[in-house]
Amino acid sequence: MRNYFAKNRYTEMLLILLAVVLIFFSAAQGAKFWRADMLRGMCMQFPEFGMITLGLMFCFISGNIDMSFIALGDFAAIIAVRYIVGHTDDTMSNGAVGAVILTGILISVCIGIFGGFINGVLIAFLGIPPVMATIAMSLVWKGFSTALTRGDAVTGLPMLYSDIGHSDVLGFIPFPLFIFIIGFLIALFLIKRTTYGEKLYMIGTNPKAAAFSAINTKLLIIVTFIICAVYSNLGCMIMVSTMSSAKADYGSSYLMRCILILVLAGVLPDGGYGKITDVILAIIIVQIISSGVNMFPQLNTYYASLIWGGLLLIVLIISTGMTGEGLLKRLKRAKS
Repeated sequence: MRNYFAKNRYTEMLLILLAVVLIFFSAAQGAKFWRADMLRGMCMQFPEFGMITLGLMFCFISGNIDMSFIALGDFAAIIAVRYIVGHTDDTMSNGAVGAVILTGILISVCIGIFGGFINGVLIAFLGIPPVMATIAMSLVWKGFSTALTRGDAVTGLPMLYSDIGHSDVLGFIPFPLFIFIIGFLIALFLIKRTTYGEKLYMIGTNPKAAAFSAINTKLLIIVTFIICAVYSNLGCMIMVSTMSSAKADYGSSYLMRCILILVLAGVLPDGGYGKITDVILAIIIVQIISSGVNMFPQLNTYYASLIWGGLLLIVLIISTGMTGEGLLKRLKRAKS
């Protein structure tokens, strides 16, 4: 039993934190926090940054980081929306409009594959540090987006896109949540049931040893950044269905939130560790905090950066103490 809890320390911490968060907001807001529309709103909101977080998780497990995934997702969404708007009109049937929407989403996925491939080549073949390479690419994608739109939102999407985004599957599962569940199952399969998942943890734990084990580390890094980009782009396309538009900075608020979720779940950029179930728990916790904070009128959007930045700092201090040579570890040694 002791070994079980030692191996699941992050799961323990997340479950305790989830209970604390639920108790706090239940006490602060009462029955209003448990309204059906409130819960449905949460299920509509977290799939956006949840999909993006799942993609970034692959990079973190491999010991890399991608700072361009949001900018790339926004750019891909702009291109996809421009295509959809330019190829639909009011005279078209729902079937024809749906085909155009599907094509636009596939365009977004292809852009993600291309962008992830570029990141992988810059890091794996040219040896540029991941942070520097992806920050540079973030500026490139943000520049393309701003140049195309002049900073304005791309609007004019057919109502069918928004209707699909707000529809239910099987009568009770919000469509964004349904897409997120599919994304989660695919990620779970890749990590748990494929040799790619095994190699991902190996390269994150010890990249030099992985290279000597006949693992094509360069190809693995490229594939990992492609997966990250595709997940991010799909998350941004979910965002488009709720916003009914695309803009160069729509996803920018999710950058720190996604990193916070992964750090909270114990998935650090050092690589070699990460449980997808812990990531899901962290996503739910962050969504509950986000929705709960929005219920306090005195805490407006201007405090969002302060809240997420402060939480990230606290979680970093705690997590480094749980993973080796962190502050809490040193304090324990000093006392002994």
